[in-house]
Amino acid sequence: MYSITAGIALRLSVLVGVTLVSACATTAPKAEYSRDLATHYRIDADDHTQVNVNANAGVEITDLEKQRIAQLITSGLETQRPLNAANNDPQECVVEVTITRYQKGNAFARAMLAGLGQIHIDANVKVIAAGNNKKLADFTLAKTFAWGGIYGAATSMEDIEKTFANGVAASLTGQADTKEAAVQKTH
Repeated sequence: MYSITAGIALRLSVLVGVTLVSACATTAPKAEYSRDLATHYRIDADDHTQVNVNANAGVEITDLEKQRIAQLITSGLETQRPLNAANNDPQECVVEVTITRYQKGNAFARAMLAGLGQIHIDANVKVIAAGNNKKLADFTLAKTFAWGGIYGAATSMEDIEKTFANGVAASLTGQADTKEAAVQKTH
């Protein structure tokens, strides 16, 4: 016997489960700074950036994939940069992203068991002032996706690239720190 209450409870649990699971692919990775990113080095509304993506030797990534990641980071910066007030000191800077690990994993393996067929993107990121080649910031960023089942099989490398790129942009603009501080305030 199937009651209306049981049906509503089942639908609600499925909705909550899907919401929780989908958060993994969209959760931006957190940067590991070699030193703290000084506030005045955060990319802000009046700064201009050029993003270059390359890869270490032995990392299997095509030029098209590197271009796509560079475009995603640039797009993320264009969205997040205006959230930082202009400091009337416009900087031209180059963001050098060096991919150190790029593994597409295996969708079939992810479908079979969580943890198998993982997707990985790791990179070293440097921000250099265009005028004097002074290093403004450097950090590493890593994104891993390891969910299983239908969700694991349906998540592609392109999905994880978007999340990775948003993590890079959020780290460069300081938005990752702002979001983390807001979460800590509510807890």
